[in-house]
Amino acid sequence: MKVIALIGKSGTGKSYNALKITKKYGIEYLIDDGILIYKNKILAGISAKKSKTKMEAVRRAIFEDDNHRDSVLKEIRNRKVDKLLIIGTSKKMIDKIANRLEIQELFKIVYIEEISSMDDINKAREIRRTKGSHVVPIPSFEVKKHFSGLFRNPIKMLLKNKNEEVVEVEKTIVRPNFSYLGRYYISQKAVKQIVKYELSKENLIYKLLKIQINKNPNDVDLSIELELVYDKNFNINKVKKIQMNINDILEKMTLININSINIDIVKIKTNNK
Repeated sequence: MKVIALIGKSGTGKSYNALKITKKYGIEYLIDDGILIYKNKILAGISAKKSKTKMEAVRRAIFEDDNHRDSVLKEIRNRKVDKLLIIGTSKKMIDKIANRLEIQELFKIVYIEEISSMDDINKAREIRRTKGSHVVPIPSFEVKKHFSGLFRNPIKMLLKNKNEEVVEVEKTIVRPNFSYLGRYYISQKAVKQIVKYELSKENLIYKLLKIQINKNPNDVDLSIELELVYDKNFNINKVKKIQMNINDILEKMTLININSINIDIVKIKTNNK
């Protein structure tokens, strides 16, 4: 297996610039902050950016936990990976990752200063210092599956691949919980208030009877009981639209991943009842 390492200090833009190397060398697999990525998809591992503390993030990034390491190593072997990019903050960190993943030697080491200007590196450091922002080298739709509750924002780049063809790639900016800016929490009360406000705009709804929120490790399930106003033109698509509106507003305002929204119509209110 041909392994290339990208090395640079924290916050210097390694993940942002990683795709330049993958395109140049025709690499489809990369290791970044504890996860194995194939093209636009996370295959295995647990991202260090989901950690609650800086120390936990470091341990995840170097695959200190055996189960974490084994899940990534198994995927590498099953897929018979022939080219791999490993991102790290130092040669020592790269060596630890390589050792844990049973990689014998590195084909090439690239330092961030070789592919990024000092102006860009300093800008990246300033953004990390002032905003606590980190880049994940995958699109936002993939980040959404694995990073519930992290601030995220997509960024697009135009890069040349090994055939000199210009391709568009997307990466995502997130702010992890261990950022010095601190953790943030979305209370169930706040979620319920957002849902209530969204439902208040629907003429079809006579009364909101109940909102129940069930939290899962990476997403939430919502159960809503409603009493509707009788409408001779009623069809189920109107309720589906309400589901979609609630999903969209919650993901936009809270960044919580919604697994399901179950709406129970308990009663339909008529003028006579």
